Amino acid sequence: MILIYSFVAGIVTGVGALIAILVKNLSNRVVSLSLGFASGIMIGISTLSLIPRSIETNSLFSCIIGFISGGAFLWLIDVVTPHIHKTDTNDDAYLKMGYFIAIGIAFHNLPEGIAIGTSNSISAHLGLFTAIAIGLHNVAEGLSVAIPLTLGHASKSRIIFITTMTGLSTFLGTIIGLALVKISPLFISYSLAFAAGAMIYISSDELIPHSHKAHSDFANVGLMLGIVMALLIL
Repeated sequence: MILIYSFVAGIVTGVGALIAILVKNLSNRVVSLSLGFASGIMIGISTLSLIPRSIETNSLFSCIIGFISGGAFLWLIDVVTPHIHKTDTNDDAYLKMGYFIAIGIAFHNLPEGIAIGTSNSISAHLGLFTAIAIGLHNVAEGLSVAIPLTLGHASKSRIIFITTMTGLSTFLGTIIGLALVKISPLFISYSLAFAAGAMIYISSDELIPHSHKAHSDFANVGLMLGIVMALLIL
């Protein structure tokens, strides 16, 4: 079942494309609340479950190494595929930006899938809610891909296809995560901490800053609610 949940969490990036195509003026409050909520769940799951379980499974050292590796992996992706902050107004520039962001997000989604697979090793319940949190995040990622493609006047079918395909690396990551946890307690510990590091990096680097740009108060409310949700599912 976790593979099904992961697959759904991945392809919902296409929902972001549909929103970009159908909704002309998305409320800043809704954007901030949803991004804050997703970041709260990710931080809550990472700090309250993944990290403690990583230490219990093997050692503090393996947890630290895995945690740093998870964050460093996402940082490396940021270096190799830097974010675009300034764009031209012509269609080609927007199209190139959309393709570039899609490639970067496809790489980002791989450790997110690992997070789902390793979380499922703790419990199917936790794996499900990790998939839900990442699915919410993926909707926002789908928007970030679809908006420049829309501005570049790409066809609707192409926008939906490209945006949905970026989410499939989440499914691949889950397969990798499920395979890793079967090898040894050391790999389980490392993988759990790696997932935590990746999720916290994503929350800090992407979700929280973007949520506060739209509407700071609703971003804070969403984050608090997300952590409460994480507490309830543990």
